Amino acid sequence: MRKKREHHVVSTSTILILSGFLIGLAVGKSVSESLSPYVLDCGLAGFLAFIALEFTSSRREEEEAHVEQVQVQSRLERHVLSMSHPGTDHPDENAATFDPNKSDTVYASIDHKRLDDLYERLMKIDASSDSQVFNHEAVTEPSI
Repeated sequence: MRKKREHHVVSTSTILILSGFLIGLAVGKSVSESLSPYVLDCGLAGFLAFIALEFTSSRREEEEAHVEQVQVQSRLERHVLSMSHPGTDHPDENAATFDPNKSDTVYASIDHKRLDDLYERLMKIDASSDSQVFNHEAVTEPSI
């Protein structure tokens, strides 16, 4: 899943820095006595806003990670089900209710001969491409 970059006018770090600055002004008596409680309240409100925004952000990230995990599991289940029904693009309706605890039945229904044939073909292709690469390197390397 591709993450979208969000652009905010003010970042949470800026809110924290400005809140700390306001709290420092109030505690350091850099503002008049009549404004000091308001400046301190603004700083504390900003600090609470920072905490709330960080909490919301972490919850959103956890939810996105959970959604991505569910999508990966769903894709994996569809892949396993399609392997258990060779020659079809979509498994039948009964197979759509996949139970991970019944993996033995799925494993037993896989056409192992077909998988072995595919594996052998891939190994032959891989071996021939390795030998072609090796032969190509042998021909193109300059002799010393």
